[in-house]
Amino acid sequence: MLPTLIVFSFLLLILAYIWGHPLLRYWQHYRIQQRPFPEAWQALLEHRLFFYAYFPRDLRQKLHGAIQVFLAEKQFIGCQGLVITDEMKLVIAAQACFMSLHQPEGDYPQLSMILVYPGIFKIQRPTAVNEYILEEQTVVASGESWGKEGQVILSWQTIQADLKSPQDGHNVIFHEFAHQLDQAHGGANGVPRLKTQADYDRWSRIFTAEYQQLLSQLGQGMSTVIDPYGATNPVEFFAVVTETFWEKAPALARDHRQLYELLKDFYQFDPLILW
Repeated sequence: MLPTLIVFSFLLLILAYIWGHPLLRYWQHYRIQQRPFPEAWQALLEHRLFFYAYFPRDLRQKLHGAIQVFLAEKQFIGCQGLVITDEMKLVIAAQACFMSLHQPEGDYPQLSMILVYPGIFKIQRPTAVNEYILEEQTVVASGESWGKEGQVILSWQTIQADLKSPQDGHNVIFHEFAHQLDQAHGGANGVPRLKTQADYDRWSRIFTAEYQQLLSQLGQGMSTVIDPYGATNPVEFFAVVTETFWEKAPALARDHRQLYELLKDFYQFDPLILW
């Protein structure tokens, strides 16, 4: 009976591979998630990430599995001579997986490569000169997310600064991986993949109102909980309020309750437990 079962399972895996069935991917992920999580990795996360200490045992185990899948599937490349270490990989993977832990495709299947620069970097970006003309301009950045290319670009210097100030509302990893969630269904538009039409309707209503409120507040010279960069466009608004949600949860819940509840439902996590 046992040999027959083994042969049958093997044939299923072959068929899944040939047909591109998700079964093979799920099985591969399951095998990776069952690997022991190194104690040195756990100690590093406890030392470097403030939110990790608040995780219950079952959530830690889920995060460990997600991290191992992420590290097994994504390629890390150091730029400008930067040597990629286990610490760099873990810090990036843990935060990326933390925010996508309850998403249907939480392993960022469209992402293949993370490029890490020592500090801020220069890139060529198309910029609108007017309504009809785009012009390549050199800009300085600490992070970029390129959905079609399957790449995220990060500054290690910025990441280290973020780790030292985990509640200031700025986190380049949260920001760029929010863009990845936004880009999962194609081009970024400030609306990630949701479950139902009712969810999309609710998202549109609340996000539109909150975005317009931010524009109005800034126009009146008011200080805001949400960083002014969020007023750039709806795409950046989603990335910025994600940073605010994870790092300034009490203030966002106090001043923007509907937005907070919307993000809490989307990420399926209440960061207020971290305070």
